[in-house]
Amino acid sequence: MNARILLIEDKAGLLDTLKSLLELHDYSVITARNGEEGIAMAIRHLPDLVISDIYMPVVSGYALLDQFREHPLLHKIPVLITSAKKEDDEITTAMQKGAAGYLIKPFVFAHLHEQIKKALKKKQQ
Repeated sequence: MNARILLIEDKAGLLDTLKSLLELHDYSVITARNGEEGIAMAIRHLPDLVISDIYMPVVSGYALLDQFREHPLLHKIPVLITSAKKEDDEITTAMQKGAAGYLIKPFVFAHLHEQIKKALKKKQQ
């Protein structure tokens, strides 16, 4: 069995598409539609990796990164951030808050897959 990925995305179409693509690559995928639900799912399932949008209702991706960094069960789980925001300060903020990577939407799935493999490999070291 390949890695378990928690996918947090508030846009249903993108969530479903990414879930399908990840499953085609033999990942086990858990989904959440906002940061609050994502944190609860992460605590319950302890995924190997999280992919999260930044701008979501309830709890943003930035707040999610803060909570992951401070939580004893979640602080070692890599979080890849996806966002349509491409400004340097957005990327810098995400990385300073502990993101394992940042992908600008729209992105090619192959780029996401490379980031996933890189983050999982780094986690195992």
